[in-house]
Amino acid sequence: MNKKIPVWLLLLFIWGFCIFTVTFGWAVWHIKSHGPFFNRKTSNVIISIASFPSLVKQTFTELIQPNILVRSDCYPSINGYKVEKNYIDSNYILLSTFGVKEHQSIVKLIRIYDQKTIYQWTPNFEQIKELMKNKNEFWFTALKNNVRLLHPLLSPDGSIVFNDIASPLIKINKDSKLIWIINGAFHHSLEYDADGNIWVSSIIMPSEFLPNVLDEVEDDAIAKVSPNGKLVFQKSVAKILVENGYRGLVLGVGSVDKDLLHLNDIQPALTSSQYWMKGDLLISLRTRSTVFLYRPSTNKILWLKTGPWLHQHDIDFIDSERIGVFGNNTVIDESNERLIDGYNEEYIYDFKTNETQTPYTEFLKKAKVAALVEGRSDVLPNGDLFIEETTNNRLLRGNTKNTIWQFVNRIDKHSVAALSWSRFITKEEFKKITFLKAIKNN
Repeated sequence: MNKKIPVWLLLLFIWGFCIFTVTFGWAVWHIKSHGPFFNRKTSNVIISIASFPSLVKQTFTELIQPNILVRSDCYPSINGYKVEKNYIDSNYILLSTFGVKEHQSIVKLIRIYDQKTIYQWTPNFEQIKELMKNKNEFWFTALKNNVRLLHPLLSPDGSIVFNDIASPLIKINKDSKLIWIINGAFHHSLEYDADGNIWVSSIIMPSEFLPNVLDEVEDDAIAKVSPNGKLVFQKSVAKILVENGYRGLVLGVGSVDKDLLHLNDIQPALTSSQYWMKGDLLISLRTRSTVFLYRPSTNKILWLKTGPWLHQHDIDFIDSERIGVFGNNTVIDESNERLIDGYNEEYIYDFKTNETQTPYTEFLKKAKVAALVEGRSDVLPNGDLFIEETTNNRLLRGNTKNTIWQFVNRIDKHSVAALSWSRFITKEEFKKITFLKAIKNN
């Protein structure tokens, strides 16, 4: 027997549901705004209920989404390490890549010539996610097999610091156990200064730059973090430029989009020279094809240059007079990158002569080094060039003319593991990694 539901009862139900939805939504907003009306236990229950649909979606996504850290093979002729003319490279690579067995990103310290793994770090992503899931949007939605360990920074004691793009900053010890997490949106490069502090790109949220005018802009900032995980300094790069007379470079070059500057590298000067002081910073702004030398102690830009590099992703001090700039040399059209010359370029700028040279063109052109985005370079002590061609997942060493060796982390016949900003470690730098001596002695 079918009974009709009275209209008044249906309206009452709809009215009650609306009241509950509004009230529940207000409760979630109140908790996220750190309001005082709910204790921690009640807050956790409310957030867990609100998170349930996302958790169901995430579980389903993990089952069907392809692993972005397993990439199509661009270099089928390279199986691991491919060396030219029996060259023996006794240096090391701190390799940030995907571990097939672990099914997540890992960091390996490998010896180049025989690819021997000297040591490995495997972060506990489940622990990190549990700690951060209600505090940081990145770790609320992150999938274990898609998290990158971007530009891992190794200390002599075996601890490493890493982030992903717009993620918290994380430090683990030599046993891969968590030491500290700094909540926030950190990204791109990580470097130690002469005092052991870490300089890292970050985003200020909400933006401090032209509030209520450019609310949606990513306010990139330089950040200094102490070894024990305290944020001790942070300053908007847009503010630095405006305060130093470069407002036109920030706002007057084309349309203003969300990725206003794209800060991607901060290099601290470890020693003083005629052209900079210890503690000065080299800063790279991809969107503006601009690099500049900045002194945090006085908030002064000492030198700034736009081009000839385009959309660069790495800058380095080479010696007391020169810096290196890894230019992707792309043009961007509606978020699509295209190479304009067919290859990336390494630019060497000389402060003494005020000249820019490109001594590695022949090597880079022959090797078809063509990272559309990202990419790393290091001019080595003997003048060779080390490259991570990130988007094509290849490492190379070459001289001004030719390739010396190449490396891909092969998974199978058709795919390779993604790279996430590896570091070249010289034999001299390797000797300073003291925790390895302790392990060997034990």
